[in-house]
Amino acid sequence: MFFREPAVEHLSFHLHGQQTIYFPESMRISTILNREGIETTMFTEWMKMNSVDMEARQLTYAEFPTKYVWNKTSKKWTRRKNGRCVGRIYYVPPTSGENFYLRMLLNKVQGSRSFEDIKIVNGFVHLTYKDACYALGLLDDDKEFDDCIKEAAAWGTGIQLRQLFSTILLNCTVINPGLLWESNSKLLSEDILYRQHRLLNFPDLHLSDDQLKNYALSEIQKHLRKVDKSLEYYKGMAIPNSNVIEELNNRLITEELNYDMLKMHEEYSQLLHGLNLDQKAIHDFVLQSITLNFGKLFFVYGSGGMGKTYLWRTLLAKLRSEGKIALAVATSGIAALLLPGGRTAHSRFQLPLNPNEASTCSINKGTHLAELIMQTSLIIWDEAPMANKYCFEAVDRSLRDIMKGIKEDYGLKPFGGITTVLGGDFRQILPVVRKGDRHDMIQACIKNSYLWNSCEVHLLRQNMCLQSNELDSISKDAMKNFADWILDVGDGKQ
Repeated sequence: MFFREPAVEHLSFHLHGQQTIYFPESMRISTILNREGIETTMFTEWMKMNSVDMEARQLTYAEFPTKYVWNKTSKKWTRRKNGRCVGRIYYVPPTSGENFYLRMLLNKVQGSRSFEDIKIVNGFVHLTYKDACYALGLLDDDKEFDDCIKEAAAWGTGIQLRQLFSTILLNCTVINPGLLWESNSKLLSEDILYRQHRLLNFPDLHLSDDQLKNYALSEIQKHLRKVDKSLEYYKGMAIPNSNVIEELNNRLITEELNYDMLKMHEEYSQLLHGLNLDQKAIHDFVLQSITLNFGKLFFVYGSGGMGKTYLWRTLLAKLRSEGKIALAVATSGIAALLLPGGRTAHSRFQLPLNPNEASTCSINKGTHLAELIMQTSLIIWDEAPMANKYCFEAVDRSLRDIMKGIKEDYGLKPFGGITTVLGGDFRQILPVVRKGDRHDMIQACIKNSYLWNSCEVHLLRQNMCLQSNELDSISKDAMKNFADWILDVGDGKQ
């Protein structure tokens, strides 16, 4: 036996154009949409009643059943003649967004004749139901949630704080999620750097505040995804950049981006003033190729002391000061040590020890090294004349294959469209060919590679060592004589 007094009328509601429709699976959509009165609901009829009945305008939606009766068959509200009834608007959780704020307004607003009327407060039509609630004073600020996070930070870990933040978003009425995040972003991300140190085994890793925040947002996003929610759902919340997260988990990319951009800018400014005319011209050509995405291949020819390493350092500092990736490699280990962040070409590009005309590098697509290459803006290869032409051709083939995954045209450019600067002196050590004669060594040079036709050759002619102010005239003369003798040996005159 069941008895209830007074009766309760459950009141449905919906956002504009989002009526719930029930129909048999066998019925065609076109038939359903053309059915008469399909758009009519208890909620829309309440607004129509307010348009024609002055007494109805004195009631909120929740109060409406006390004076009016809903007829399900005719889909009409009619005046109540007898009996008592109270209305109850269907519950929706705070996480339902605008539906939640619409329900809140329907308990307060009287006589609305349209969806727009519900959002009017003091004669002003607000853009959202949430804004209207805020204008009516129905919403408090987020101080209680802010205090909750700050209190938990005294004992909770970063992981626990991010879980707490996600729980607040999912289950509480947060007025300004973006402001709540900004107020606590440092607390929510303070363990990220330590975790990355351990994860990548990279104790010298440096991450900017933006990178730390982005990683924390990504962790929060993971919690929300578990219940089919997303940060995009919360107005004002920052959205994590997935590319940055991938970079943070890629040790190779992290190492190349782990430069202090401010210090790099200061170093670049100092080095730039010391460039001579030849160096400055090459510097400008290389940067133009990078900026305009020409993807040129350069060869800088200069004997010892002509300032090749100085030019390399300048270009590297410039790219790294802008947060770009510039790979510095050399054929020999000694030469690689002179370059900031330098590596041997064999180590960086996974070159085979005995390359041939069909060789490629051991770089698989989708690996961390492949991702590093795809984000590289410049490659500097010092002491290039020492390397066998097959080394350059192997790198060229591999980079074209990797880079065409970004853009098909890159597969048609030398080194996959990455601006590449080779440098060295052909007077010095040529490629070593086992049991080869002079002809074999010359044939192994890059000058005899198909890549040489694509090279833009530049010459350094001024000996920078002789420009030092620390040398007296006697020392300069002695150094000049030695430099001339070295050149004569290289030219076969000695």
